[in-house]
Amino acid sequence: MSFSSDVKNEIINQSGMTKKQRIALLSGMLCFGARISTSPGGYHLKFSTENPRVARTLYSLMKSDCAIKANLRVFKGAKSILYYVTIDDTLEVNDLFHTIGQLSGGEDISRFLNFHISKKYISDSAEKKFFIRGAFLAAGSVINPRKNCHLEFVTSHYRLSKDMEDLLAEFDLSVKTAVRKSNYVLYFKNNSDVADVLTILGAYNSLMEYHNIKIMKDVRNSINRKINCDTANMTKTIDASFKQVEAIERLEALGVLSNLSESLQEVARLRIQYKELGLKELGEMLNPPLGKSGVNHRLRKLIQEAEKYK
Repeated sequence: MSFSSDVKNEIINQSGMTKKQRIALLSGMLCFGARISTSPGGYHLKFSTENPRVARTLYSLMKSDCAIKANLRVFKGAKSILYYVTIDDTLEVNDLFHTIGQLSGGEDISRFLNFHISKKYISDSAEKKFFIRGAFLAAGSVINPRKNCHLEFVTSHYRLSKDMEDLLAEFDLSVKTAVRKSNYVLYFKNNSDVADVLTILGAYNSLMEYHNIKIMKDVRNSINRKINCDTANMTKTIDASFKQVEAIERLEALGVLSNLSESLQEVARLRIQYKELGLKELGEMLNPPLGKSGVNHRLRKLIQEAEKYK
C-alpha cells in the first residue's frame, strides 16, 4: 500500500464529524473528482477512483447526508481497477449541487458553470479542513518520504485551483502551482509545508511516520557527509605524506639531509617512520611538541630543499 493510500485511509477512518463537516468533505471530493456530462436524457455526474474505500465513502455520504441514490460500479482494466460513483438523474444532480453549494437560490444544473469553493457552505476553520480532506481523497497524492518530499492536489478547473490556493493560504501555506497536461497542480515540496498539510488532513499516524523517516534520512545524510569529509581529509593527508616522504628520500639519497638543521632532520625521521600519521600526531611526537602549523612549515621546508635538486 502506498503512503498516499495510508493518508487517505486515515481521513476515511475519522469519526465524530458534524453534518456540515460531512457536507464539506463531500464538497471537496466532488469539486476535485466529479465530472458533469450531458445527453438527450439530461445531466449526469461521474466520479472515478482507484481506491475502493474512497468510492464507498462518497457513495455513503451522498446516501446518508443528501438522500441521493447513486450507482457504484467497478471496471476492471488491463492494468488497474477503477471504481465509479455515478448519478444519472438530472434532478438528483441538481439537488446534490444545491446541497454542496455549487448552485444557489433558484438556479438549476443547466446554469452550472465551474466548480468553486462556496464560502457560504465552507465557512469555519473545521469545514475548510474537511473540504481540503475531501479534495485530497479525490485528487491528492503524497510521495513516500523515503523517496522525496512532494504533496499535491490536481484539478482541471482554473477557478477551483485559485480558490484552493486562497483556502490553503488561510492556513499560512504557500502553495506552488504548475500546469501539467491541461491540469492545474497545486503542490508542496518543503518538508514543513508537507507536514502542515498532513496535520490539516488529520493524518497523524502518517505525519509521525513522515517525521520519523525524515529524521532517519537526515541522520543518514549527516553520517554520509561526515564519512565523505573524513575520506577526503584522509586522502589529502595520504597524498601530502607521499609527497613529503618522496622529498625526504631524495634528500637522503643525495646525502643532503644530514646537512640540514636538527629540527628538519627530526621531523623527516618521524615522517619516514610514521607515513600514515597526520600533522597533529607528528607534532605531539616531537621534543618539544610542536603544533600542526609548525610541523607543516618544517615539512614544506624539506620539500623546498628537495626541489632544488630536481
